[in-house]
Amino acid sequence: MFSTNSSSIKTRISAHLSDAAPIEGEMTSLEGWLTFYDEEKKIWKPLKGKISVFLNGIKVGECESNELGAFSFSFKAPSIGKHKIDLKYSGYENYESSHRSLEIQTLSGIEKRRILKIAKVALFLIFILIIISLITIYLIKILY
Repeated sequence: MFSTNSSSIKTRISAHLSDAAPIEGEMTSLEGWLTFYDEEKKIWKPLKGKISVFLNGIKVGECESNELGAFSFSFKAPSIGKHKIDLKYSGYENYESSHRSLEIQTLSGIEKRRILKIAKVALFLIFILIIISLITIYLIKILY
């Protein structure tokens, strides 16, 4: 997300969670990039700056992007349920502020294992369907 103040240089935060559905209390992280828009070259470039991290509106820490604009922040997954994570760059000199919001769905260990089991079964079924399709195609080519 970025602001629209035309007298300042636009900035943008791009971010993702390492696991958008972690188990309550386990360590998880978010990673991202802070960039600014170079109007002359018409491209987004890395920006070094401080990003504040908020969980459900409460500041839980800060991280700083490096010379490549990359940053990361690790934290314990909050209580079971949906939560909002906000990343905020306050701006500096002529760089405007920007923010990004993410959602995280914290699960219990039992829920996570159940979801993983369902995913494994679905993956296995897809694999079996692919094998059956390949065998069918092979048999059709041989018989005709």
